[in-house]
Amino acid sequence: MVYKNKNKRKLRCEINIVPLLDVLLVLLLIFISTSPIIFQSIKVELPNTIKSQNISFNDNSFIIIEIFGIGKYNIIVNGHRKELLLPRQIEIFAKDIYIKKPNTIFFIGGSKNIPYEEIIKILNILHKVGIKSVGFMTKAI
Repeated sequence: MVYKNKNKRKLRCEINIVPLLDVLLVLLLIFISTSPIIFQSIKVELPNTIKSQNISFNDNSFIIIEIFGIGKYNIIVNGHRKELLLPRQIEIFAKDIYIKKPNTIFFIGGSKNIPYEEIIKILNILHKVGIKSVGFMTKAI
């Protein structure tokens, strides 16, 4: 006589979902924790093409801050260049000009090889002074 075991389980071919969900939750936590770090930015207001205009260099109402290296800045005012200025000197100079002539346009120019942090330093200095509008030089002087 042959007895059959009624408690014997059948072999099932199914995917176990629990480890997959664990891995997905860990990846989700990593993404959520790193997303605020990735999306740091600066508020930039780009001009519309209709409102933008070319400025002639014959006009004396602009200042060019030239970045040519790490911590190496020049300022060009009315065609006269003041060389090798420190960030504090640029801040004082920009504040004096802005108080005397608030309509003065500030431009930032530099080499392709300078680090982006140097441009941000100058933007922060000009923002601290109170200058809201800054242009970027796209062509060499």
